[in-house]
Amino acid sequence: MKEKAVIFDFNGTLFWDSEINYRSWYNFIKKKLNKEYSREEYAHLNGRTTFETLEIVFSEKLSQELIDKLSIEKENEYLKILEEEKDKISLAPGVEVLLKHLLEKNIKIAIATSAHPSLMEEYEKIFKLSRYFKKEYIIANDGSLASKPDPCIYNKTIDILNIRSEDAIVFEDTKSGIISASRANVGKIIAVNSLGSDFKTINNLKETSFHISAFNEINLTELLK
Repeated sequence: MKEKAVIFDFNGTLFWDSEINYRSWYNFIKKKLNKEYSREEYAHLNGRTTFETLEIVFSEKLSQELIDKLSIEKENEYLKILEEEKDKISLAPGVEVLLKHLLEKNIKIAIATSAHPSLMEEYEKIFKLSRYFKKEYIIANDGSLASKPDPCIYNKTIDILNIRSEDAIVFEDTKSGIISASRANVGKIIAVNSLGSDFKTINNLKETSFHISAFNEINLTELLK
């Protein structure tokens, strides 16, 4: 068997934080634009970088200086809620057991996320991700990478892991993320149904091999075939 690696998206996949993220965008947009931000709008933009979402929300091309400023304000809204909820939150059901099993099998594991590196540092404080992931295998987006569905973050992660794309297994929770992994030609994609979403609309993507609603549903032998 060729060396395999498992790559995880983070938000909505390893950490089911969609409600926190929605609330932070809602509060931010209410303060800046004095308008409501619907869950439908959030679902449409989910998976994009903060930089791209800001330009869509503000409906104009923003200067880099303003994007940086607004990104900090939005992240502060998220961090405020995260701090309030930190004693109640955890990684998704079954995640830690699966990660331990993969490491016992000497399978490389990585994170490929649209989240900013500074936010991943906050997650490290809460979840101690370094127990499982090497620092160089946590690939975040500082704004220099195109967001999903562009495949660049998965291409970069595959290069860092030094494996063939067809030997990569990806866990994703959004359509844009699944398309991103598909365009990177990974061998297998598992759709994580963290929102109870209907993935039937993307069943025609050949690499979306099966769907889970909790990581304790994963059969490791089946996964690594």
